[in-house]
Amino acid sequence: GMPLNTNTIAHTPQMDIIQSLVLNLDNEGRYLLLNCMANQLRYLNSHTYYFYYTILYLFAEQSKEQVKEQISRVLMERLIVNRPHPWGLLMTSAELLRNPIYKFWEHGFARCHKDMENIVTIVARSCIENFNP
Repeated sequence: GMPLNTNTIAHTPQMDIIQSLVLNLDNEGRYLLLNCMANQLRYLNSHTYYFYYTILYLFAEQSKEQVKEQISRVLMERLIVNRPHPWGLLMTSAELLRNPIYKFWEHGFARCHKDMENIVTIVARSCIENFNP
């Protein structure tokens, strides 16, 4: 098959279904869906990579700020608990926080409250070497 990356998962029937669910579910339903997806961010395998790219694609392509905030919340909730953290969760979070494509630090929710900003910064430092927000 084709290698997994953002381009190969972008315009597929399964991504159309996921995007439709993300857009049409209420906040609780969307939160549950995103949690189910985050549960798949485990060890190094193609299944984890699929959900890694799916979550990052949803964050990048979604115009609703609330959806981006929920994606961030689901990932951060998992990272503030005791270690060890699954490899896929660390890689997805690190990519979201460090890659300028996602503009994570430009979103209001990333810096909405000093305590929240501190938590996200601590999380970023724990999974990104030489991190400076």
